[in-house]
Amino acid sequence: MNNNNETLGWGKVVENGAEIWDDNPVFKQDRVDFKDRLKLLFYPKKYLLYRYIEKAKKRTKINLKEPYRILDLGCGTGASVIDLKKLFGHEVEVVGIDVVRLQIELAKKKIVENAVWAEVDWYDGENIMFPDNHFDAVYTSDVLGHVADVPRWLKELNRVLRPSGVLAMFSESELGRHAYVRKYLFNRGLNIDPHAEFHISLYSKEKLREMLEESGFEIKRMLNSFWLSFLVHPDEFYEKIQAQKKFLFLRLINKILYKIKKKLGIYGIAVAELYGLVEMLTIGRWIEGQGYIVLAKKK
Repeated sequence: MNNNNETLGWGKVVENGAEIWDDNPVFKQDRVDFKDRLKLLFYPKKYLLYRYIEKAKKRTKINLKEPYRILDLGCGTGASVIDLKKLFGHEVEVVGIDVVRLQIELAKKKIVENAVWAEVDWYDGENIMFPDNHFDAVYTSDVLGHVADVPRWLKELNRVLRPSGVLAMFSESELGRHAYVRKYLFNRGLNIDPHAEFHISLYSKEKLREMLEESGFEIKRMLNSFWLSFLVHPDEFYEKIQAQKKFLFLRLINKILYKIKKKLGIYGIAVAELYGLVEMLTIGRWIEGQGYIVLAKKK
């Protein structure tokens, strides 16, 4: 992984630099009720990843002699650690690890504030400090693109998973054949990726599949994330495309969509995210855009 592990704050970089992620848990209450579960529909990536782990846990419950263990690799400031602990309660042990020391410090504080018990620790981005066959599930989101040696990293994930343990991952990727607008802009010198300077390992869907299988994983589902991002997430394009003098038509469409979404506020965001979930569950398996939900298990 990118060896930078010190940051000053959100988007601020010191010394050799690192990207810092801060997020808030989806679940605010101590106990997750039906309304909380409905909230996940508006967090499509988390919905699919959390649900996959939940289903795997239910299948293994009758065989449990030890607590169900979940590793959150690249836990950031602890939002998903807290969500997973609240979702599953005392029946699971949740451990989060990250390469940015500041994020780990913030995660520890956030865990205390949310009144859950979970462990978080720093690691070097290469060697996961747990024995073989230790975890039942690995959750990792928006991490693979920051990893220097992806095949080695995937083998480490496989190593710490128990036989038939599950991997719930969102992976950044290179632009696929169906990422029409992004590819059009990229081929003309405009990279819309907001994290481009930090993404050091981006692969095609086929290459990701190949590396996962070679690392000992059986892929159950691989779903594209937000194929129509130009239409539903105009804010992702806005700053960079509006700074251009060319792309007149795309700039006009983007500005209109951006203003509509901004005027709709949280309702616009909710509709966009719900659309994303519907897209993933319907045509997501066939689309090659940018970014994939990977649901897999150890062979």
